[in-house]
Amino acid sequence: MLERVDVLIPTKDPSKVRPKLLETLRKAKWVNDIIFETSKPLSTARVIGAKKCTTEWIAMFDDDVEIPECWFDVVSSYVSTGVLAVSTPYFDDNVHLKSYQKLVDYIKPLHTRDTPFICNTLIKREILLNYNPPPTFYSEDELLYRHVKKYGKWVHPPNCGVKHYYVQKDLVKAAAIAEQLHFYPLFRFVRGRLAYFIISVLAIGYSHTWRTIPFFYKNNVKLIAGLLKTKLMK
Repeated sequence: MLERVDVLIPTKDPSKVRPKLLETLRKAKWVNDIIFETSKPLSTARVIGAKKCTTEWIAMFDDDVEIPECWFDVVSSYVSTGVLAVSTPYFDDNVHLKSYQKLVDYIKPLHTRDTPFICNTLIKREILLNYNPPPTFYSEDELLYRHVKKYGKWVHPPNCGVKHYYVQKDLVKAAAIAEQLHFYPLFRFVRGRLAYFIISVLAIGYSHTWRTIPFFYKNNVKLIAGLLKTKLMK
């Protein structure tokens, strides 16, 4: 059982870190030291930050999340032979995303899905020290996820109360870079876009607003535009 670990928070500006996240960390007995890493881009910032840590395991958080007091007890209990990273699903503060997540979780629990949930991760330091990712902000979570799974396991406990505060990103660029990196087969991309079209309608049962539909439809248009942009450039 782990007792104390360093905390790594990659961020453009430490003043932008969620105050409640810092409050929880600063009173937690399991926190050894808190490192704010401001270098860019995010893929390499995680590596640079890991080099500044000294503990065998690192608790790594994005600056736009809040965690419950039980977070460390939950994730550290999943550390075992062969496990290199542990992260939990989260729910967004954005009503549309949260409604979508709740519906998807009902259909198939989020923690059973093959996705990193990188915004709250307990990770073994050595796996970051031998990581040399391409410099990128978008798709950096999938890059690290695939790197870790080459050497061991990345496991997901059920949701324990992590909350993510949604910030709109450049979805055209995100989809373009994912396509450039050949991350997702076309059938998987199409499946995701169909899910946005269909599940967003059903998610109104959770959001209780019709605005959930145009929210996801607009995101779909941007994602499709990013894919097409990359394919046309080839």
